[in-house]
Amino acid sequence: MRKTLAALAWAAIPALLLSACNGNATGGSSGITPTTNGPAASTHGRAHHNDNGAGDLHAGGATFPAYGYNLGDQPSGGYTTSQATPGPGSLLYNAAANNGDGNNYFYCLTGSGYGRHEFEGSVVTGGDACQPLGQSPSGFGGRGNPIDFVGSDVAMPSTEYSTFETNYGGTYGDVLELPTYGGPIVIPYINEGGNGLTGLGSKQLKLSTWTYCAIANGSIGYWDDDAITADNGGVAVASHQPITFYYRSDGSGTTFLFENFLKNGPKGCNQNYPSKYANAPYGNSASRNGAWPFPQVSVSTDLWTGPGTCATCAGAPTSGSTFTGESGNPGILACVQNENCLTASAFPYATGYAEGAWAASAQSDGGPPVAQAALQSGGTFASPTDPNLVAGSLKKAAASKIVYGEGGDGITLGSSNPQCQLYVPPSAFDQAPGGDYPIVGLSYFLFYTKNNVRGGSNHLTDIKGLIQYLDSSAWNNALPNLEYTPLPASTQKKVQQAAFGKGSHHTGACLVS
Repeated sequence: MRKTLAALAWAAIPALLLSACNGNATGGSSGITPTTNGPAASTHGRAHHNDNGAGDLHAGGATFPAYGYNLGDQPSGGYTTSQATPGPGSLLYNAAANNGDGNNYFYCLTGSGYGRHEFEGSVVTGGDACQPLGQSPSGFGGRGNPIDFVGSDVAMPSTEYSTFETNYGGTYGDVLELPTYGGPIVIPYINEGGNGLTGLGSKQLKLSTWTYCAIANGSIGYWDDDAITADNGGVAVASHQPITFYYRSDGSGTTFLFENFLKNGPKGCNQNYPSKYANAPYGNSASRNGAWPFPQVSVSTDLWTGPGTCATCAGAPTSGSTFTGESGNPGILACVQNENCLTASAFPYATGYAEGAWAASAQSDGGPPVAQAALQSGGTFASPTDPNLVAGSLKKAAASKIVYGEGGDGITLGSSNPQCQLYVPPSAFDQAPGGDYPIVGLSYFLFYTKNNVRGGSNHLTDIKGLIQYLDSSAWNNALPNLEYTPLPASTQKKVQQAAFGKGSHHTGACLVS
């Protein structure tokens, strides 16, 4: 994966401290061949020896937090090949160095849904090859099944917990589910070197809530739309160029978080808009509106339900825009950048949604950097690159908002150890205070509470070391350099209590063997 100024900031940190419907669809995941030339794994990570050691840990899943986990160093292939280890300065690199036992962590980016299904045993591909970034997932590159732990941007639903109990509960104990850190979901675009939205000059693209909702639902199809122009001081940001909108074709927690805000957030697309948005240059009609009319995104599949998923269904009107599915946050950004993407003809007028750290990292030598739109928040426009504005939105994810033993579908898991599953409902952070960046989310790690033995080696010590380092001051102080936001200190304390049995609310450590 390409590295950026955000990643270069790590140089100053010592490594050891560290079925939906739409009428205007012209694409969609069902008709798109997976990108075969997406972002390559970076070359700054160490290439491990063939047949990595039994002490090494294998994991995978969510891409939203994964730039921080491994800096985009995808461990493509299997454990008998030379898999790339996490980049220096990443969470997993630093945790391994801090452990000092020579064991490494390998994290294969597959998307949240695929990761959870591996964890619960409904997908059994832990020992199959990890695919390069941008390709559809088919395995994790580990030594077998199950892998050691997974990442997800959506807490495990109750239905999946039942599947876990059936497949693995007797052997692997219970689920330890812990929030890791948060970040913004952004609207990326190109404006560089005479390419893209050059009408902006050096200014940042501004999008009112009505406008970005109308782009996402297909009502706005061209960059010179009067609503976009009005948001940006009356100056057209580009000529009459059609918008290509990339959505995630894989099961994605980023999709879940983005759609949840659009559909359910009190300041999202289905709000009672101020009266100005019922009139030109905006609108409120069957053919032009800022609503999100599509089905609720499923917490089990995390699949996009908006435009592009159905070529014949009613929904948003035909507007000239094109909606196309791509796999992973890296896949989305590769297409926005025209990096050997199958739909490269859209360059440089593509957009979509992606996690902020990946957008910040999406630069290549001589290639166009990706900018991030400022979104309406109250009476102002908030930039996702301002860590204070993102942190302000995530303050609602404080420890008082944690619900123990509840699934991502809002239903009690039925666990006999509810203190081991820490869930922060999306409603806790989809109501950003006015002036703060509006669309944010957080991610989770899922571990087995016992029998953490893989390949003949007990990985419990390294799992504990990872959890301890996750909440260290060294890591949390470094997170903003990657456009991520640490959890509040009170939430981090609850994480440590759950894992290690500290505090009065816990009967004992959730990690037992």
